[in-house]
Order: sequence, then C-alpha cells, then structure tokens
Amino acid sequence: MKKFRLLGSGIGCCLIGFSVSATQLIYTPVNPNFGGSYLNGSYLLANASAQNDHKTSSGYTPPTALERMANSLESRLMSQLFNDAANGGEGYLKTTDFEINVVNEDGTLLVHITDLVTGETTVIEVGGLVNTGTGG
Repeated sequence: MKKFRLLGSGIGCCLIGFSVSATQLIYTPVNPNFGGSYLNGSYLLANASAQNDHKTSSGYTPPTALERMANSLESRLMSQLFNDAANGGEGYLKTTDFEINVVNEDGTLLVHITDLVTGETTVIEVGGLVNTGTGG
C-alpha cells in the first residue's frame, strides 16, 4: 500500500505545477447571408459552381434585336390603345398571338381580347367613363 500512496502523491505534485486555462468558443458564420463577411460571397459561389454537376438544358435562346424591337413596339401600341380608350376612344390591335378590340358603349369600356392560338376570348368591362359621344 505504501507504493501506491507514493505514486499517487507524485502525480498530484506534478499536476499542481501545470496551469490549465480554458477559453470560450465563439461561432463566426462564413456565409454572408447568415452574418458572415461579404468578402466570402465570391469564394462560396465559386465553390458551389465548381461542385455543380447539373447541366442546364432548358433550350432558352435569348430574343434577337428584331424580336425585342417588335415586342417593344407591340407594347407601345397596346399602351396607346388603352390610353385612347381611357379617354373615350375606340381601337383595334391584332398581333400574331392575340387581337384586342376596344369599344366604348355609353360610358362603359369593353375590351375584347381573343387568344388566336387557343381561340379563347376574354371580355373586360370598365364602367364610369365619360361618354364622349354626340348624343349627350
């Protein structure tokens, strides 16, 4: 038993000579979406792109300059048609996809929209317009 006591007291003396310190663990996020540094954004995106094996095959082709101009002109003509209709005017517009007929009936604006692909027709009725006809 004496051997054991001597060995135990020797270990105890050695442990007293060492100082032990502990620090608090602090979590610092990496992703900028969750409070990390914004400088990590390009690094994270590059890593995600390098790991992405998914190939996009959506078949999307951007519109040509002529298609963009035609869409812009079509949008402008529709805007003008609706502005004229709001002021009591009438009008008609036909495109490759649909036709629009705007009629003012006694202060009620009727907008007939026909989808030329499916043949479906939608009628929008707006009341409260001032009748600009000659009967008033």
